[in-house]
Amino acid sequence: MKPKRKSRELSVPAGSGAYRQGVRQADEVIAQNDAEIRPDNWQQLVLDWFAPHEPDRSALAQYISTYRDQIGVAWAREVLRLQVFFEAQDYERIVEHYDRAFRSYPRCALIELWVAGYILRTRGDFWRVRQMYWNAAAELPSFAKPHYELGFVNYLLGDFPGALEQFDQAVVLVAADDAELGSRIFYNRGLVRMALQGDQEAARADVEEALRRRPDYAQAKEALRAMKGKARWVPW
Repeated sequence: MKPKRKSRELSVPAGSGAYRQGVRQADEVIAQNDAEIRPDNWQQLVLDWFAPHEPDRSALAQYISTYRDQIGVAWAREVLRLQVFFEAQDYERIVEHYDRAFRSYPRCALIELWVAGYILRTRGDFWRVRQMYWNAAAELPSFAKPHYELGFVNYLLGDFPGALEQFDQAVVLVAADDAELGSRIFYNRGLVRMALQGDQEAARADVEEALRRRPDYAQAKEALRAMKGKARWVPW
């Protein structure tokens, strides 16, 4: 799920009204933040709103550099609207806006990476989402998140060997200081190791690493308590 960047909330509860109303509200939020999109600032605005932190910023800057002649002010406006929908956690509008507004532009792996999870939540389209994550993994080779998401999707589809392979790749790529993603990667790899191999020692090591990265991880705490006790831990 894409994290919130700044406080830019819609003026009405998320999900209310029609798509066009949502776009108008997003534009109002953009205007309230004095974000006038112009030919001389659209690139900077997109980076500051949608990808203020690394490695997202470099990836999006590379996309802008590659497709600069095919995108521009209009594309930037759609990205800022999308960011407003992200921050409102308006699942339906995120997906509808992505499908409506970005189909005429070159695919952006970073945007797909953040939108795919909402497609899964609102549409349940595993196959489309998995392809989007495959694209992101290929185009963002230093990113751990696409591999984590592929592992999770494979797990949900019952492909445990495929899930473990992706989690293993994510473990190699995840940054040491990315506590949130790192903890989820190790915890879920532990689940798969237990389910696929019955390897409680390896699973416990992964759960402990998840807790080292994020000590308040409630699910990992529960799993570790079960693994330390006599009761068999069932990871589902």
